[in-house]
Amino acid sequence: MKRRPEFTASVASEDFIARMNDVIALGEDNVDIVPQRQRPILMVVGAPRSGTTVLMQWFRSTGFATPSNIAARFPRNPYFAGMLQRLLTDPALNFRDELTIPESDPFRSDYGKTKGPLSPHEFSFYFRRFFPVTVGEPVAPDAPCDVAGFIDGLQVFAAAMERPVVLKGLLVQYMLDRFMDAAPVFFLHVHRDEADNVRSLYRHRRQVADDPEEWISVRPPQYAWLKDMSPVEQVAGQVHFTNLEVRRQLAALPQGRVLSVSHDDFCADPAGLNARLSAAFEAGGFDPLPVPEDVAPFEVTRYDPNDPDRKAAEAALVQVSRGNP
Repeated sequence: MKRRPEFTASVASEDFIARMNDVIALGEDNVDIVPQRQRPILMVVGAPRSGTTVLMQWFRSTGFATPSNIAARFPRNPYFAGMLQRLLTDPALNFRDELTIPESDPFRSDYGKTKGPLSPHEFSFYFRRFFPVTVGEPVAPDAPCDVAGFIDGLQVFAAAMERPVVLKGLLVQYMLDRFMDAAPVFFLHVHRDEADNVRSLYRHRRQVADDPEEWISVRPPQYAWLKDMSPVEQVAGQVHFTNLEVRRQLAALPQGRVLSVSHDDFCADPAGLNARLSAAFEAGGFDPLPVPEDVAPFEVTRYDPNDPDRKAAEAALVQVSRGNP
């Protein structure tokens, strides 16, 4: 999978981090860590470039335990990762600002990639410990998935942080049936105007891979059919069929654990989403969320309806929706 150099991970960095995980695991694997109580786990699902990143940044600002760029370096050691993240974020543990890390705009990202050690991360290496995925894609019905282990690790991360956990679930959003009996896991489907979503994702493809032919991110069930189409049609199908499949799977789950929000509605009223989540958690037997203070709406990126790229996105959406195999 081709990537421009600035979007390609360092092999030396990954090797160093793997050795750190090995060292830490010698201790963590021998400690009996059993959380005193369960906390809710919220997974955000939806098409790439639908607004999931700004949601994660918002949740971090309102008190969720959001796996950070530094915590993500320790996928084998979720309790240590939570303790480290809390050490660097909890004011009660920061004596005279000895551990303060200067941060830039907490709501800034570069094509979904946040900057700074404490900014939200997709926690992808942690997901891959328990699910046979490298990108978000459907898996065989008999594929080995350790949902219980996945949840247990997030519960100890939550215990270390003393907060509910939120993370992106794009890597597993085509296998949500595996979470049917996972009571502490809630799902939030974020979606936006599909033509705007396609336009944004197509631009992202050109930016990250420097090649519009290169497939980026999740692969819906129709991937084999889409991959031989034009790049803009591929992206249109990626967005359209992801939303259809996510809605289909969420409809089969207990509805008390399922919420949906449009990107525009969230940006206009972030506090309203917080209230809905809080009510869902309470109904599920968990503590309500704190009420955020001084909440301001977010600015929504608007595309000119006559923009050629948006027109191409609209036409591609019509084409792929008509030819759904």
